[in-house]
Amino acid sequence: MRINNKNLPDLSRKGVHVPSYDRSKLVPGLVHIGFGNFHRAHYLAYLDELLCNGETDCGVFEIDILPIDENYLQGFINQDYLYSLLSMASDGTEQVRVNGPVIGYANLSTDLETVLRILASKETKLITLTVTEKGYAYKENTGTLDFDNPSIAEDIQSEAFPKSTVGLISRALLERSKENSPVTIMSCDNVPENGRILRECVLAFCKRKYPSIVEWIEAAVAFPCTMVDRITPGTAKKDIEYLKDKYGIEDSCTVHSEDFMQWVIEERFATEIPDFSKAGALIVDDVKPYELMKIRLLNGAHSALSYPSYMMGIKLVHEGIGNPLVNKLIRERYMEDIIGTLSPVPGIDLEEYMDKLICRFSNPYIADTILRLASDGSKKISNAILRPLEEGIKNQKQVDALVFVLALWEYYFLHHDSEGNAMPIEDPKGNELLAVADNPCEFLLVAGIARDSIDLERLGNAIALYISEIQDYGVAKAIERWLCNN
Repeated sequence: MRINNKNLPDLSRKGVHVPSYDRSKLVPGLVHIGFGNFHRAHYLAYLDELLCNGETDCGVFEIDILPIDENYLQGFINQDYLYSLLSMASDGTEQVRVNGPVIGYANLSTDLETVLRILASKETKLITLTVTEKGYAYKENTGTLDFDNPSIAEDIQSEAFPKSTVGLISRALLERSKENSPVTIMSCDNVPENGRILRECVLAFCKRKYPSIVEWIEAAVAFPCTMVDRITPGTAKKDIEYLKDKYGIEDSCTVHSEDFMQWVIEERFATEIPDFSKAGALIVDDVKPYELMKIRLLNGAHSALSYPSYMMGIKLVHEGIGNPLVNKLIRERYMEDIIGTLSPVPGIDLEEYMDKLICRFSNPYIADTILRLASDGSKKISNAILRPLEEGIKNQKQVDALVFVLALWEYYFLHHDSEGNAMPIEDPKGNELLAVADNPCEFLLVAGIARDSIDLERLGNAIALYISEIQDYGVAKAIERWLCNN
């Protein structure tokens, strides 16, 4: 059965959670840029819960900047923009729900007039985005807009319609300024201090391109920071087949996620937005403690377990954390070193949080891949491991596990499997890192360590010693020896 507005009652009788609200009454008060899997498993799940509880009548108009597969998009259109979300807990408990907040879609590459009209509309009170870290075109070391980024440079110089995320938002704000139409713009990406970064990039762009609206943006536009969390691997063919076999749902647009989700939002709004706290989100004065907790413990642990696991022949995350050596390295060593770099997080017991992470990583029903975690390592590790390492050394904290994890990451670039194959590398700095993988100091500098933040030579020597032991004993034995000695 294909999902559509007419057969929602039939799906409900099969145990599927379906929208209880009248979708025809939804109004386009919300716009989202980046119609990806995580957005549909996270933001739209919160909003659907709000709508089911009668809290708001806002619908979401979806926008993509880059072209997407036409067949995929047509699947959404045929389903009245409904889609199924399959969430699975570690104990096998599952929930299938059909989410219905989406009321329209436009792609910048084919319908720029609609994109601009929706973003600039007075009805639009909240603009959110998930465009990945790359979409912000910012310099990691300074948090400022990278004017050398090709898309940014082109948008600044060209009279054509902007193609970058920052350029598009800036152009929309130019239109909104003419009507003095305030708006809240909220990033939902794993970017440290994402609201501040987005604000600084937009202001920097406008100072070059639209200087007359800079003062208006500072007064009329809010960029709250957020922290988002829900493990959402790519939808697999088996997920689509499972829904069809068990629930009779034929949905090529389904999304698959864990049961856990978390959203922390800074209370900094220029307009009235839905009260997401009524669906379980936290609205706080300062997101940073939650953000650092998540980036360093979850994202950092993901990276820390992925490289040794893959070199040991492990391909799935739950199998990686199920390995006793990897499990002990992550839970008893890496995570304990990390919490020494964290400030107290209001309302969070860090020991319980870490145990919950291990449980989430162990979820066999997600079947998340090690290679997904290992991709874009330099972008993840810079914030998740290098920054706490620098802070830990400066504050004389225990950081041996972080150093050992970095050695495993660097060795990944040198390692070959039993058949002589090099490790797969998908990283924006992959070639640069590979070129200096035999020189720990240079490797760290390319990865993003601050040259003057620590004794680089001493750190490089420690990593070189660990790499030598990994080469001599193999990954598993080297981890075992390190655990026994530390």
